[in-house]
Amino acid sequence: MPMSPRKRNETILMAILAIVSVVPLRFFVESRSWFLAEMGMLIALLAVAEVVKTFGSPGNAKPKLLTSSAITLLALTPVLFAVLARAFGSPIAFEMSALTTFGSTSLAIALSATSDRTRAMSLVISGFLVLFTTSISDDPRAVWLAIAWMTVCVWHLVANHWERLDLCLPDSVRPTIGVRPASVMFAVVLCIVGGLVVRDRFSQSNRLAFGFMPSSGGSKWSDPAARSGIGTGDAAIAAKDHAESFGAVESEIFLESTESTLFDMFNDTIGEPKKKNKWERRQAMNNDNFIPSHEQASKSEKGGSSFSTDRMPPKKHHHFDDAVEAAVVQWDGPTGIRLAMERFDTFDGVDWTNTANLADATLQRTEIDDAVWFFDRRLQSAVFENSDAVQVNLLKVLRLDTTRLPAPMMTAGLHIKDVDRQDFFGIDDDGSLFMPGREKVPPLTVAHLASLCVMEDELIDGAADYEGLKSIIQDLRTNFTLDRNSSTNTDDPVAEFLRTRRGGDHLFATVAALKAREIGFQSRIVTGFYVRPNSFDIAAGHSNVTPDDVHVWAEIRLEDGRWFEVEPTPGYREPVYTPSMWLVAKRFAAEHWTHGLAIAGVFAFLFFTRLIWIEWLLSLGWSLSWPLGRQRQLRIAMGIVETRAKLIGQQRPAGTPQRDWMESLVASDIHLRDRVREFCNDADKSIFGGSGTIDRDRLSGVVRGLNSRQMKQVVNGAKA
Repeated sequence: MPMSPRKRNETILMAILAIVSVVPLRFFVESRSWFLAEMGMLIALLAVAEVVKTFGSPGNAKPKLLTSSAITLLALTPVLFAVLARAFGSPIAFEMSALTTFGSTSLAIALSATSDRTRAMSLVISGFLVLFTTSISDDPRAVWLAIAWMTVCVWHLVANHWERLDLCLPDSVRPTIGVRPASVMFAVVLCIVGGLVVRDRFSQSNRLAFGFMPSSGGSKWSDPAARSGIGTGDAAIAAKDHAESFGAVESEIFLESTESTLFDMFNDTIGEPKKKNKWERRQAMNNDNFIPSHEQASKSEKGGSSFSTDRMPPKKHHHFDDAVEAAVVQWDGPTGIRLAMERFDTFDGVDWTNTANLADATLQRTEIDDAVWFFDRRLQSAVFENSDAVQVNLLKVLRLDTTRLPAPMMTAGLHIKDVDRQDFFGIDDDGSLFMPGREKVPPLTVAHLASLCVMEDELIDGAADYEGLKSIIQDLRTNFTLDRNSSTNTDDPVAEFLRTRRGGDHLFATVAALKAREIGFQSRIVTGFYVRPNSFDIAAGHSNVTPDDVHVWAEIRLEDGRWFEVEPTPGYREPVYTPSMWLVAKRFAAEHWTHGLAIAGVFAFLFFTRLIWIEWLLSLGWSLSWPLGRQRQLRIAMGIVETRAKLIGQQRPAGTPQRDWMESLVASDIHLRDRVREFCNDADKSIFGGSGTIDRDRLSGVVRGLNSRQMKQVVNGAKA
């Protein structure tokens, strides 16, 4: 049986929506001319196929051949453009071409489908593509495209099911009210309400982190990228160097360049520290300002490294002349996070230093999936007790003159391929991972880093005044302005920052740490890198971190000794601490309890007054049924009577004829009994005789006479 034009058009529309869902992922990262040419070709081929099919002669073979050729070329267009674009120096990412090919194939199948089975293939492909692109998109508006596709799909499925049901029903019970609009509106409202409920409740998802794509083997411990079907983890982050081993490389034959330290990069980005000794700075400070309450905790300046908040304006940034990109490290993992390198816990009013002694020269050696891992002994038990809270990502060091490894918050362990010597790794005094006994981390070293995720419930339970801390961070992010080009004009940079409400991220982090101490927290600042959300290279499969991405933020200590990070600087994404469903429910109840009471009151009112308002709606529906035919009015009248009977608990028993049931219902009222008998006689003549007519006044009399109140009185009278 040929497919109806409506079914075909709906399937084509869903395939077009699938192609449109890929557009936001490609439009801003590809050559604009090649992208528009590809989309234009798809539109042109679609138009050709439709025009030829519509106006072509059914018996002519040429239109059929032209239509088939256009449909075939439509399916192959993304592949052809991917090849041509690469040949002319404007490469299109293979995964983006693959996604577009899914959409064009779905559209080609929809255009050529001649059966419901073939049409279903197009629906499955387009549905997968829309949901997949929505799930990997960073734009919250992408969900509306998925809702649009689901709306058309629900309409399509309901319509298809209802038409099949129509064919199986006799005329006497054929439905008279279409259900498609109501069903579709209910589905759309349900999707929108569900989306609003869960909006902003989940953290940014890892790209392809759940292994539902074709896998090249491995687990998150041995090969986190491979399990998502994008090659081996080492190759995914270092493929452009074409090296066979990405362990700790001792020579620099692969990379010859000038390497900067973290100190140099901060000097280039936010300016060099002012050349003034610390004694002079302390003499010049105002003793009545914001800082003195914290000087008691800063008597020692153990360790030679420090971080100054009193800096000059930044100079021109240093760029590498021997590299295509100025990346210092590459990151294969979620973006919008921070990679820590140095931590400072002591502040003297101008300079931060570290006085803690968290060093551990002997990490715990553990083998997982035939790979040697080294764990922080203080966190190892938490890793294996709650493996679901562990994320494993890849870091590749390119040109970084340091022995430290940039690592996410709560990094518990690391693994470097083919390296199993325990003396290669350690934890420095400030708690940062480093490689002791070396001048720097060897270039091209790829490290697998396992870090623990912290739930928001743990922060609430383990922090004395979590809400107060959030208020401090929100005030800094809302009422202060980030300006890395500003310089301090006094010897008290923090007081100047509080007065001008403008400064670099190092001042935001300093004030956040100091204010956190005022409300009872232990705090420290952290220097390292920020992985920008727009730094992800789709073609390469990793994010490039450049010297411009140096950043300063703060960490706060929980009561159990663990640390969590806060982001006080506006313009940087805040850390995501996912709440449990129980916490979400409690917050929702606390925020909307007044609405809940109001809704409960409305439902209670509707329940206790249901006889009144349902009766009113039924009467209104009957009064609007006058344009319909007599037989339809008869069915509506019977439906109204049965609905009223259900409201008073007198529904028709299964298998009981309608005539017998209605006559028994009004047996105690002679006047109503005669009306019901005449109504049933007219109904029998109209339905079974085919020539009888129905008196509308008599029909209206039965509908109005058998209202809920009258019916209840008759039933109660019969019982009495």
